[in-house]
Amino acid sequence: MNPTAHPKHEHLSAEHEAQSLEQHRARLPGAPFAADRVRALQEQYGLSYHIPFLSMAEQLVGFAGCRVLEVGGSLPEGLVLGELAARSWLAVEEMDYWSETLSTGHVLGTPPQPRAMPVRLCDATTAHLAGYGVCTGRVEDLPAALEGRFDRVFSIAAFEHIGQLPLALERMHAALIPGGRLFALFAPIWSSQDGHHLPEIEDAQGRRYNFGHSPIPPWGHLLMRPMELFDHLVAAGCDRTTAQQIVYFVHCSPHINRMFLEDYLDIVARSPLRVMQVTRVWPCSVPSEIQLRLESAHPSLKDFSHNGLLVVLERPRHAN
Repeated sequence: MNPTAHPKHEHLSAEHEAQSLEQHRARLPGAPFAADRVRALQEQYGLSYHIPFLSMAEQLVGFAGCRVLEVGGSLPEGLVLGELAARSWLAVEEMDYWSETLSTGHVLGTPPQPRAMPVRLCDATTAHLAGYGVCTGRVEDLPAALEGRFDRVFSIAAFEHIGQLPLALERMHAALIPGGRLFALFAPIWSSQDGHHLPEIEDAQGRRYNFGHSPIPPWGHLLMRPMELFDHLVAAGCDRTTAQQIVYFVHCSPHINRMFLEDYLDIVARSPLRVMQVTRVWPCSVPSEIQLRLESAHPSLKDFSHNGLLVVLERPRHAN
């Protein structure tokens, strides 16, 4: 969820795209997006990892003729209604995320296009379900009017930003029709090597950092307390102001939820949605000495290697 720059969530690199497709291609029923089509769509819409992930979602849940709720992004209308042939598409963008990460003065991602009269999700009605639309807000605030109105929930590179994930999954369950499915693929999660998810920051010398190019050593955010991290950054050559800013984003900013992989597994298992698939993706070898330190610092947790999760859930067709 990734060392290269990528839209919001430009946190998923081309290498990860390729790994992800190869990991799952063998057990999926064909690949609807051929490599040349992926490249063409990326160029046409100015996107990156989004297109391979859409291909995976198409294979696992499908979009044609579906009413789709997108959580944590707003893919282009031509792409989702044209290429994917969705019946309708309502996207939900959390603007507080953008306000927080853009406060550095630099863009890491593709912020939503400004709208003269943005609709808040909590105020949305069935009138907003026709065709294509974008709402601002949190999926946790999905109104009763939109319950049972969607065939699919789609989310990429967003779950790691949702603070109230159990509630969010409950509202996604409410949004779906019986038999409706949720597809989510997200990274980097907090427990991974670059799970600090550092936004684009420029120091006094003009050096730019982000979570893919960071002065924080792998897993350092899990092994250093705030002032320990501050001291490390200053010793590594960061000016004090930049070091303070990095510490804030790593340890205090609300733009990430700081959940470990095991937290996600537990939350998904407890949700009202039926688990169809949960796959740990993008493993990274953890040096044995680091693994021991991580386990000591975070007792009962073991998996610090996987960068993200692929999740497919379904609203049961019949109530228990």
